[in-house]
Amino acid sequence: MSSIRSAKLTDEMQAEGGAAGFKRNELLTGEVQRLETGNKLIEAGAIAHKNLSIQCLRGLAALFVALYHASAFSVAHFGDSGWVVALDGRFGLVGVAVFFSISGLLMADLIQRTDPWRFLAHRIVRIYPTYLLAVAVWLAIVVLLGIGKIGPHVFSLMLVPVGPRAYYLSVEWTLVFECTYYVALFLVALIGWRRYLNRIVLVWIALIGAAPLFIGWSDNIYNPFYSMWLAPANVAFAGGLLIRWIAGKIRIPVGTGILALCILMVALPANPMIARWAAGAVATLLVLDAVRIKVPQRALLGLPRLGDWSYALYLCHVPCILVVYYLWPSSSGVGAAWFSAMATAIVVSAGFGMLDVRMYRYLKNAVDNAGEERRQRNVNIYAGAFVIASLIGVVIV
Repeated sequence: MSSIRSAKLTDEMQAEGGAAGFKRNELLTGEVQRLETGNKLIEAGAIAHKNLSIQCLRGLAALFVALYHASAFSVAHFGDSGWVVALDGRFGLVGVAVFFSISGLLMADLIQRTDPWRFLAHRIVRIYPTYLLAVAVWLAIVVLLGIGKIGPHVFSLMLVPVGPRAYYLSVEWTLVFECTYYVALFLVALIGWRRYLNRIVLVWIALIGAAPLFIGWSDNIYNPFYSMWLAPANVAFAGGLLIRWIAGKIRIPVGTGILALCILMVALPANPMIARWAAGAVATLLVLDAVRIKVPQRALLGLPRLGDWSYALYLCHVPCILVVYYLWPSSSGVGAAWFSAMATAIVVSAGFGMLDVRMYRYLKNAVDNAGEERRQRNVNIYAGAFVIASLIGVVIV
């Protein structure tokens, strides 16, 4: 089933709980590093294994994406859906950007303090097992209900950048970006360039800015390997990679991200590339806010738990929405269908999310307990297969 083209979404989407990113935080659990921001100091150690503000932001990002898709599919299935259309692409745009930015923040730390093979091995077991399980369940439902036909798409399952593809869950394009980021960071670490990461990212952002000179004003999210690096969707991840550097170089008042989000939601640029740039900047500022703002736990309203389940919600929400709309009686109201679809997605993601978290913990421990030689061999095979498949995609796209 093809993904809807729009501003959508991926522990770490993605990532540690990302996913794109779809992520559970693995940031500094040891010594505290202090980053000076004007007169303020950010304690990097406060970006801990489970930063509740980051978890809340992740949960809200997943919810934004689900809200958008419930509305978009409602319009496609029922036609005129009244108030539902108010939850338009800007919700998906912001949700995707926040996921990418959180992932960038996490990856910037993990790549510096983890050896390259362990880093990529953790990412592999974070993304693929839960994703493949979700695809398998969805295929069974499609066959059982006779909703449609879905053929085998190997490149789609590999999550490699090979241009326009048919995707099973309709959200995989962000996972393609995430997995490509992970492989790229693995290669950067492998050749010993981790200390130059900030400079590399700054050059990357400049190239994205110059992209219209090469690819025109296009917000194509289904790119082959050679052009995906110029997509404006990358801005959020690049911004996340630079958050700690930004905090040390620029004095940005706390709350700037929240203010920027309010402005973006009421004044979204009409040009999709500019909108993607704006969303990336806003997401970066929001994550910077989340790092510095400590919200009382009693005021979090269960959002950290939703953050734990965010990857599961991201993967399963479209299938849940489609099933509810497919089975919904034509005599019943569209609003009730919308609420039922959202409720179903959240309930299913709770069960699927708990399984996801446990499965990731188990697989991560298995990676850590595996012999170094075996881990390196398996990761090298994956990275080689990913690069080769991406290059093949350049020819066949």
